Amino acid sequence: MAKTASQTPRASGSIRRRGTSFQIRVYAGINPETGEPHYLTATRPDMKAAKTERDRLVGLVASKRAPLTNGRFEHAIRQWLDSREAEVEAGELAAGTLRHYRQLAEDHVIPALGSITVGSLDQLLVQAAERLYAQLGKCRLRCGGRLPKEHYAAGQGNSRILRDLTGHKCGKRCKPHECARASASILRKIHGVITGTCSTLHRWGLIPSDTSKRIKAPKAAKPRPSAPTSAEVGKLIKVAFEQDADWGTVVWLLLVTGARRSEIASAQLQDVDFDRHLVFIDSTKVEGTSRWVALDDLTMALLIAHRERIAERLSVAGLAITGEEYLYSYKADHSAPGSLSYFSHRFSDMGVAIGIDTHPHAMRHYAATELVAGGVDIVSVARRLGHKSPSTTSDIYASWRPEADNRAVSILTSSLSLPSHLNQTRAERDFAAEQSGRTTPEIERRICELRTRTGWGPKRIQDHLAAEAISIAESTVWKVLQRHGLNTSKEIIDVR
Repeated sequence: MAKTASQTPRASGSIRRRGTSFQIRVYAGINPETGEPHYLTATRPDMKAAKTERDRLVGLVASKRAPLTNGRFEHAIRQWLDSREAEVEAGELAAGTLRHYRQLAEDHVIPALGSITVGSLDQLLVQAAERLYAQLGKCRLRCGGRLPKEHYAAGQGNSRILRDLTGHKCGKRCKPHECARASASILRKIHGVITGTCSTLHRWGLIPSDTSKRIKAPKAAKPRPSAPTSAEVGKLIKVAFEQDADWGTVVWLLLVTGARRSEIASAQLQDVDFDRHLVFIDSTKVEGTSRWVALDDLTMALLIAHRERIAERLSVAGLAITGEEYLYSYKADHSAPGSLSYFSHRFSDMGVAIGIDTHPHAMRHYAATELVAGGVDIVSVARRLGHKSPSTTSDIYASWRPEADNRAVSILTSSLSLPSHLNQTRAERDFAAEQSGRTTPEIERRICELRTRTGWGPKRIQDHLAAEAISIAESTVWKVLQRHGLNTSKEIIDVR
């Protein structure tokens, strides 16, 4: 008697009727997570299509390309994130970095890719991931041009945008939506979540190959450090101390140490060596880059005064200094660091008040730039900033200064002379009338900032500046972008 479809040997799979369709089932091995037998399944409307699909699944098993789990990618992402907790405990990964990965996974990766089953990754992941990058490359909220307004919960500075508006009443934080592309850094971190999950699944033996290797990774943005001028830094320091002495001291430390905002926020009194004029900067980003940084007499005087103010506040509460008090804190006993988000907002608002578009990390750019321009060797600068490699310092932070370039040209021409009929002192001449239409540095910075932040073209940038009462020709905007290497979208980010 001939065997029916349902009696087909396990290695060749089986087909059975389920209502009006046919179900295919092929044994694929033992799931290493559960120790249970794992089967590939599918449903087709007719016997011919069912046999074709069965043959395909049998081929996957025979070639050892069949996944060993039917779980969703969402579950795999969360498993990968949980597995990295051990790295945090071992000090190999910053806790803040892992929190950031979790947020990106919940906000972007899981909503877009989480429903894909692990068994379908080989077929669906590449196209879905590249489509996600393209959407984020147009709008960081992936609104598709259909979000007129951004809604946020009242009183929560770090709250995410609200999707469910049930019971929501708009407050001062709700604002009209303006599409702005996700940064290159964010896109590459999202890509890291996807590739990290896939490589772990492959290492665990749950998928036969790392599908994420076929995804076209977002291109890294070119480093464009934005160091303020010495005059701007002087204004920022002055305003900071005018606001209050504690805040001025913290901003001053940010400048003289070249440390990151998070590193200054985590510093405690016990990290300051008042005898040797040193402060210990505990790295919050890269393992092995914590360091002692030398301080000058003026900075030490500021820190001694800061310590005395902390001691006075503690004495009011009947407490004594233990050394565990945070330098940046808004608590009376300095028992906890201040908010990093508020740090950034306060610093930026301070700049806006005096007409400077800046952020805390700009002080780090300034420190690196000034040290290199001042002749400090790149290895010493890298150590002070907490870089593992001096190349990071030279490639990213050490942007050139006009004064250094002027010294360079002086060195090149100092030993040379022109023929006597050319080497004559010329009368001073005012070229301003010939360059009346020249774009000011402030407008150029504004054009570049709009381009890098939003990815807009010259026409849209022109319209946006017109709304700010800045009149400029579209062709001039294009020339500015070209001059700064921002005239093509690939210079900003490649999401195709």
